[in-house]
Amino acid sequence: MDQTANEIEAHIDRTRDRLGSNLRELEVRVDAATDWREHFRERPHLFLAAAFAGGVMLGTAFRRTSTTPGRGYADVSRPVRSNGYVQVQAREFWNNVQGALVGVASAGIKKYIAEMVPGFDEHYRRVEQQRATAPVDR
Repeated sequence: MDQTANEIEAHIDRTRDRLGSNLRELEVRVDAATDWREHFRERPHLFLAAAFAGGVMLGTAFRRTSTTPGRGYADVSRPVRSNGYVQVQAREFWNNVQGALVGVASAGIKKYIAEMVPGFDEHYRRVEQQRATAPVDR
């Protein structure tokens, strides 16, 4: 009887040690998964692209516009001077750069989230399809 009790106690001790070890490993993995600094070290280009795209979007959202010529930003959609065409081309170029950077940052962020969250791609595609087939509110 004494031997059986000792075996059970030893088994419980081994199991407790194993569970403690598993718990410590899980804590390390959770800490690594939620450490944004480590993710930045691994993918600095993604964070910089997202920061730049966010800055561009904020700058565009808070851009001061003016309806009065000569105040605020010039309306480059209508040439005012002889270099008006160049201004229109520059504005179109900048809009294309903004769109491309936002696209690159979005794709990188989507890929990053998909790596971190199982099943994200599937749900993302489903939402994309629903939005594509939904009627447009105007």
